[in-house]
Amino acid sequence: MARQMTLVGFMQAGNVTVYSGSWRYPSADLGFLTKDYYNHIAQTLEAGRFDCVFFDDRLAMPGVYGNSVADAVRYGARPVKLDLTAVLGSIIGATERIGVGATYSTTYYDPFHVARTFATLDHLSGGRAAWNVVTSVNDSEAQNFGLDSHLDHDQRYDRAEEFLEAVTALWDSWEDDALVLDQASGEFADPAKVHEVNHKGEYFSVRGPLTVPRTPQGRPAILQAGSSGRGRQFAGRWADMIFTAAPGLAVSQKQYREQKEQIAASGRNPDDVKLLPMAYAVVGETEAIAQEKERLFLDAYVHPLASLALLPRFGSSRRR
Repeated sequence: MARQMTLVGFMQAGNVTVYSGSWRYPSADLGFLTKDYYNHIAQTLEAGRFDCVFFDDRLAMPGVYGNSVADAVRYGARPVKLDLTAVLGSIIGATERIGVGATYSTTYYDPFHVARTFATLDHLSGGRAAWNVVTSVNDSEAQNFGLDSHLDHDQRYDRAEEFLEAVTALWDSWEDDALVLDQASGEFADPAKVHEVNHKGEYFSVRGPLTVPRTPQGRPAILQAGSSGRGRQFAGRWADMIFTAAPGLAVSQKQYREQKEQIAASGRNPDDVKLLPMAYAVVGETEAIAQEKERLFLDAYVHPLASLALLPRFGSSRRR
C-alpha cells in the first residue's frame, strides 16, 4: 500500500505563532481577535490539502523573566491566548474536511469537561475533532488556577494517565447504537446501552455517563508531544498522532524508531500512529524574499526583551 504524508498545521490563537515579532511585519494581519482571522487560516490549510489544523495553548502569559508579564505584554511576546473551544467552533462552520484540534491540559481541567467538549466538537464537525493532550509546564499556569506551584513531572503524568482513563471511559459510556429516536413509540434511547463509568482513582471521581452520545469517530483523535521518557511512554499508550522535534536527521530517525518501539510495547500497532516531525516555514514569492522575511522576523522585528520573556518557557518544558 502506498504511504501518504500527513500534514498538520501547528497554530496559536493569538497575535503570533513562532516568531514573536512577526505581528510587526507591514502586511501582517492583526485580526487575531476576530473569527474571520482563524477561519481564513483553516480555509487556506484546507485548500492546501492539510489534514488537520490544531492550536497550541498556554494558560498564562510569559512572566518568569523579571517575575513580570510586562515585557511580554509590551512587545507582544505571546500575551494573547484565546479560548480554543470558541475558535474551533467557528472554524468548523467555515470548513468541510480539515481536522480541527485544540490543546487542553490534564493538570488544570477535569475529565468530564474535556470529554464533553471534544465529543461535542466531534459531533458538530462531523467527526473531525482532535484533542492535543498536555500536562502544562510552569508555575504561572498553576497560579492562575489557585495553586502556588506546578505539579512535578512524574506526578503530572500519573494524573494524565488517570485523566485519559476517565475521559475514554466517558466517551465509551454510550454504545454505538444506544440512540433509538423512535418518534412513534416515544423511545429516545436504550438505557441498557448507556452506562455509568463509576471511575474512582487517586485524582478523580467520575460517575458518568457522559451527556453526549457516541461520536462519529467513536472517540475524538488524540495528539501528544511528550519528549521525555515518561512522555513518550504516555504517547505510546494513548496518541493517534505524535509531534516530534529534533535538531537533525539522525536524531529524528532515532526518536522515530524508539517511539514506534514504545507504541508496540504498549500493545498497539505502530502503523496506526502517525509521527509528525515539526518543520517551520517562512513563505515568500521567491527564495530571496523568504530569506529576507526570516531575517526581519529573527532580527529587526523582535525585541531582545521579547526573546528573554519567552526563553524560560522553553527551558521549563524540556521534560514534557
